[in-house]
Amino acid sequence: MPVTAHVGAAGELAASRHGAFSRMQAAQSGLTPKVIERLIRDRAVVEPVPGVLVVTGSPNTWRQRLYVATLSSRGVGVAGFRSAAALHGMDGYREGPLEVIMPSPRRPRMSDLVIHVGPLHDDDILEVDGIRTTSIARTLGDIGSVDSRFKVKLAFEWAWRNGHSLTWFQQTADRLHRPGQHGTKVLQELLVEARLHERPTESSLEVLLECILEDLDGLERQYRVLDYTGKFVGRVDFAIPHRKVALEAHSRKHHFGPDAEQRDAARDARLVAAGWTTRYITKRQMDDPSKLRSSVRQLLLA
Repeated sequence: MPVTAHVGAAGELAASRHGAFSRMQAAQSGLTPKVIERLIRDRAVVEPVPGVLVVTGSPNTWRQRLYVATLSSRGVGVAGFRSAAALHGMDGYREGPLEVIMPSPRRPRMSDLVIHVGPLHDDDILEVDGIRTTSIARTLGDIGSVDSRFKVKLAFEWAWRNGHSLTWFQQTADRLHRPGQHGTKVLQELLVEARLHERPTESSLEVLLECILEDLDGLERQYRVLDYTGKFVGRVDFAIPHRKVALEAHSRKHHFGPDAEQRDAARDARLVAAGWTTRYITKRQMDDPSKLRSSVRQLLLA
């Protein structure tokens, strides 16, 4: 029999909340303190941190622990930084550290929790899977202070590629920026680069390839190749136009299968006819950046 059948209203309350709920939520649903104490005594629920209850036997998932963390300290916490990036599904981020932003230095009794203290604006908060978390723009402004520029770029390109506004990112970065604040500085730098490129990359593999080859003279991304008459030939991931060399990040997702292979072959034929050379680069080749850079330079010299 499901756990919810044993705990009645408490189980129903927790069913859509990752198996957890706060005492405040319980009161709003008509569960009295007396009922809660009986459920605790009967071990139908446990109270891992003061004020937050978890249904016994519910899956102990990363999302449940993160939800519990945001409910603690009277529900003022918001999932942020790497936890927010993972909740949003940003490239480069998976379920990992539990990170919560608090407006004051209250510390829930959770050993695996990382607390960040800082202001929280209403515009920066939304819900993802029922968990209060920072918005995509706010998250991009925060993760630069805890992660590498490359990982922030992965997340930034993911957000831009999925239709989120550069103007929104800029407004959020401007509002949050303070002297010495590294996270928003990284976001500001990426925004400057983005406006030079005009278009986002089409995959995380392209982001990796760009970071490896970014020092090549004349490298342009998402380049529109035209023939000698000005007719459109095709768009390539990266190009060195003055050498007529196209570089493609080669992934199974975009380049394998009969349709994709036929499409690539037709475009490659048009590129050859326009005097261009195409080099496909796999993830395995990107695992050795120095060797890859050397081979691309040899191609350019040839």
